[in-house]
Amino acid sequence: MLFLRPFCKAMAKKDIPTEIVEAAKELFFKHGFKRISIEDICNKADVSRRTFYVYYENKTDLLIKILEQIHEENLREVFAISHSDLPFPQKIIEITNYNITQLERMTPEFSADIHDPSFVEVKDYYESKKEYSQEWTRNFFAEAQKRGDIRADLDIGFLQYFMNYAIASYKNEEIRKRYPNTAHLMRKIADMLLYGILGKETI
Repeated sequence: MLFLRPFCKAMAKKDIPTEIVEAAKELFFKHGFKRISIEDICNKADVSRRTFYVYYENKTDLLIKILEQIHEENLREVFAISHSDLPFPQKIIEITNYNITQLERMTPEFSADIHDPSFVEVKDYYESKKEYSQEWTRNFFAEAQKRGDIRADLDIGFLQYFMNYAIASYKNEEIRKRYPNTAHLMRKIADMLLYGILGKETI
Protein backbone atom coordinates (compact mmCIF):
# COMPACT_ATOMS: atom_id res chain seq x y z
CA MET A 1 0.00 0.00 0.00
CA LEU A 2 3.06 2.28 0.00
CA PHE A 3 2.22 3.54 -3.48
CA LEU A 4 -0.89 5.22 -2.05
CA ARG A 5 1.07 7.56 0.18
CA PRO A 6 1.96 10.20 -2.47
CA PHE A 7 -1.65 10.12 -3.66
CA CYS A 8 -2.99 10.62 -0.12
CA LYS A 9 -0.57 13.48 0.44
CA ALA A 10 -1.77 15.17 -2.75
CA MET A 11 -5.38 14.70 -1.71
CA ALA A 12 -4.68 16.24 1.71
CA LYS A 13 -2.82 19.25 0.32
CA LYS A 14 -4.40 22.54 1.38
CA ASP A 15 -5.88 24.92 -1.15
CA ILE A 16 -4.00 27.86 0.34
CA PRO A 17 -5.64 30.75 -1.59
CA THR A 18 -9.09 29.42 -0.66
CA GLU A 19 -8.03 28.96 2.97
CA ILE A 20 -6.88 32.58 3.10
CA VAL A 21 -10.05 33.87 1.44
CA GLU A 22 -12.36 31.91 3.74
CA ALA A 23 -10.44 33.02 6.83
CA ALA A 24 -10.53 36.66 5.70
CA LYS A 25 -14.24 36.52 4.88
CA GLU A 26 -15.08 35.15 8.31
CA LEU A 27 -13.00 37.83 10.04
CA PHE A 28 -14.05 40.73 7.80
CA PHE A 29 -17.75 39.89 7.96
CA LYS A 30 -17.64 39.63 11.74
CA HIS A 31 -15.29 42.45 12.74
CA GLY A 32 -15.04 44.75 9.71
CA PHE A 33 -12.18 45.29 7.29
CA LYS A 34 -10.20 47.97 9.13
CA ARG A 35 -9.95 46.14 12.45
CA ILE A 36 -8.47 42.99 10.89
CA SER A 37 -4.76 42.75 10.16
CA ILE A 38 -2.89 40.50 7.74
CA GLU A 39 -1.47 38.77 10.80
CA ASP A 40 -5.02 38.02 12.01
CA ILE A 41 -5.84 36.48 8.64
CA CYS A 42 -2.64 34.43 8.57
CA ASN A 43 -3.28 33.10 12.05
CA LYS A 44 -6.84 32.16 11.15
CA ALA A 45 -5.77 30.47 7.90
CA ASP A 46 -2.71 28.89 9.55
CA VAL A 47 -0.28 30.30 6.97
CA SER A 48 2.77 32.53 7.20
CA ARG A 49 2.91 36.18 6.11
CA ARG A 50 5.36 35.14 3.41
CA THR A 51 2.79 32.66 2.06
CA PHE A 52 0.10 35.36 2.17
CA TYR A 53 2.17 37.65 -0.07
CA VAL A 54 2.68 34.86 -2.60
CA TYR A 55 -1.02 35.11 -3.46
CA TYR A 56 -2.09 38.65 -2.50
CA GLU A 57 -0.35 42.00 -2.75
CA ASN A 58 -1.92 43.35 0.42
CA LYS A 59 -5.12 43.27 2.48
CA THR A 60 -7.02 45.45 -0.01
CA ASP A 61 -6.07 43.18 -2.91
CA LEU A 62 -7.51 40.26 -0.93
CA LEU A 63 -10.69 42.22 -0.20
CA ILE A 64 -11.22 43.02 -3.89
CA LYS A 65 -10.87 39.33 -4.74
CA ILE A 66 -13.43 38.50 -2.05
CA LEU A 67 -15.84 41.12 -3.42
CA GLU A 68 -15.34 39.68 -6.91
CA GLN A 69 -16.13 36.20 -5.61
CA ILE A 70 -19.28 37.47 -3.89
CA HIS A 71 -20.29 39.32 -7.06
CA GLU A 72 -19.96 36.18 -9.19
CA GLU A 73 -21.90 34.10 -6.66
CA ASN A 74 -24.65 36.72 -6.60
CA LEU A 75 -24.85 36.79 -10.39
CA ARG A 76 -25.24 33.02 -10.59
CA GLU A 77 -27.99 33.00 -7.99
CA VAL A 78 -29.89 35.98 -9.40
CA PHE A 79 -29.66 34.58 -12.95
CA ALA A 80 -31.01 31.25 -11.72
CA ILE A 81 -33.98 32.96 -10.06
CA SER A 82 -34.67 35.27 -13.00
CA HIS A 83 -34.71 32.32 -15.46
CA SER A 84 -36.82 30.09 -13.25
CA ASP A 85 -40.51 29.28 -13.77
CA LEU A 86 -41.57 31.38 -10.77
CA PRO A 87 -44.21 34.09 -11.32
CA PHE A 88 -42.60 37.50 -11.77
CA PRO A 89 -43.66 38.90 -8.36
CA GLN A 90 -42.14 35.84 -6.70
CA LYS A 91 -38.92 36.32 -8.66
CA ILE A 92 -38.65 39.86 -7.30
CA ILE A 93 -39.26 38.64 -3.77
CA GLU A 94 -36.74 35.78 -4.09
CA ILE A 95 -34.04 38.06 -5.52
CA THR A 96 -34.68 40.64 -2.81
CA ASN A 97 -34.59 38.05 -0.05
CA TYR A 98 -31.38 36.55 -1.43
CA ASN A 99 -29.63 39.94 -1.54
CA ILE A 100 -30.77 40.77 1.99
CA THR A 101 -29.61 37.36 3.25
CA GLN A 102 -26.18 38.11 1.81
CA LEU A 103 -26.12 41.44 3.62
CA GLU A 104 -27.12 39.76 6.88
CA ARG A 105 -23.86 37.82 6.79
CA MET A 106 -21.99 41.09 7.27
CA THR A 107 -21.77 43.34 10.31
CA PRO A 108 -22.51 47.08 10.10
CA GLU A 109 -18.76 47.62 10.65
CA PHE A 110 -17.82 45.72 7.50
CA SER A 111 -20.54 47.41 5.46
CA ALA A 112 -19.41 50.84 6.67
CA ASP A 113 -15.77 50.04 5.90
CA ILE A 114 -16.33 48.95 2.31
CA HIS A 115 -18.70 51.83 1.57
CA ASP A 116 -16.40 54.47 2.99
CA PRO A 117 -16.11 57.11 0.21
CA SER A 118 -12.40 57.49 0.96
CA PHE A 119 -11.77 53.79 0.20
CA VAL A 120 -10.86 54.52 -3.42
CA GLU A 121 -9.95 50.97 -4.49
CA VAL A 122 -13.31 49.54 -3.42
CA LYS A 123 -15.18 52.54 -4.80
CA ASP A 124 -13.49 52.01 -8.18
CA TYR A 125 -14.34 48.31 -8.06
CA TYR A 126 -18.04 49.01 -7.53
CA GLU A 127 -17.99 51.63 -10.28
CA SER A 128 -16.55 49.03 -12.68
CA LYS A 129 -19.56 46.77 -12.01
CA LYS A 130 -22.18 49.51 -11.99
CA GLU A 131 -22.84 49.76 -15.75
CA TYR A 132 -23.34 46.02 -16.20
CA SER A 133 -25.60 45.80 -13.15
CA GLN A 134 -27.77 48.69 -14.35
CA GLU A 135 -28.05 47.25 -17.86
CA TRP A 136 -29.08 43.85 -16.50
CA THR A 137 -31.71 45.40 -14.23
CA ARG A 138 -33.08 47.54 -17.06
CA ASN A 139 -33.39 44.50 -19.35
CA PHE A 140 -34.95 42.43 -16.57
CA PHE A 141 -37.77 44.92 -16.07
CA ALA A 142 -38.13 45.69 -19.80
CA GLU A 143 -38.68 41.99 -20.56
CA ALA A 144 -41.19 41.76 -17.73
CA GLN A 145 -43.02 44.75 -19.17
CA LYS A 146 -43.19 43.10 -22.60
CA ARG A 147 -44.72 39.99 -21.03
CA GLY A 148 -47.30 42.08 -19.19
CA ASP A 149 -45.88 41.25 -15.77
CA ILE A 150 -45.64 44.92 -14.80
CA ARG A 151 -47.51 48.06 -15.84
CA ALA A 152 -47.18 48.95 -19.52
CA ASP A 153 -47.01 52.68 -18.72
CA LEU A 154 -44.19 52.27 -16.21
CA ASP A 155 -41.11 54.32 -17.08
CA ILE A 156 -38.30 51.78 -16.67
CA GLY A 157 -35.66 54.50 -16.61
CA PHE A 158 -37.41 56.31 -13.77
CA LEU A 159 -37.99 53.04 -11.91
CA GLN A 160 -34.29 52.26 -12.12
CA TYR A 161 -33.32 55.75 -11.01
CA PHE A 162 -35.74 55.56 -8.08
CA MET A 163 -34.46 52.13 -7.06
CA ASN A 164 -30.83 53.28 -7.17
CA TYR A 165 -31.70 56.38 -5.15
CA ALA A 166 -33.59 54.37 -2.55
CA ILE A 167 -30.89 51.72 -2.21
CA ALA A 168 -28.17 54.39 -1.95
CA SER A 169 -30.02 55.96 0.97
CA TYR A 170 -28.07 53.70 3.34
CA LYS A 171 -25.19 56.16 2.83
CA ASN A 172 -27.24 58.93 4.43
CA GLU A 173 -25.83 59.59 7.88
CA GLU A 174 -29.21 60.25 9.51
CA ILE A 175 -30.73 57.09 8.07
CA ARG A 176 -27.71 55.02 9.14
CA LYS A 177 -28.06 56.34 12.69
CA ARG A 178 -31.68 55.23 12.76
CA TYR A 179 -31.03 51.93 10.96
CA PRO A 180 -27.40 50.89 11.56
CA ASN A 181 -28.06 47.35 10.33
CA THR A 182 -27.75 47.51 6.53
CA ALA A 183 -29.72 44.31 5.91
CA HIS A 184 -32.58 45.57 8.08
CA LEU A 185 -32.57 48.89 6.22
CA MET A 186 -32.53 47.14 2.81
CA ARG A 187 -35.52 45.05 3.87
CA LYS A 188 -37.46 48.21 4.69
CA ILE A 189 -36.48 49.79 1.37
CA ALA A 190 -37.44 46.65 -0.56
CA ASP A 191 -40.77 46.48 1.24
CA MET A 192 -41.52 50.08 0.27
CA LEU A 193 -40.42 49.57 -3.36
CA LEU A 194 -42.47 46.40 -3.76
CA TYR A 195 -45.62 47.23 -1.83
CA GLY A 196 -45.67 51.02 -1.43
CA ILE A 197 -48.37 52.24 0.95
CA LEU A 198 -51.23 50.08 -0.35
CA GLY A 199 -50.18 46.69 0.98
CA LYS A 200 -49.18 43.30 -0.38
CA GLU A 201 -52.58 42.53 -1.85
CA THR A 202 -51.82 44.98 -4.70
CA ILE A 203 -49.09 42.66 -6.09
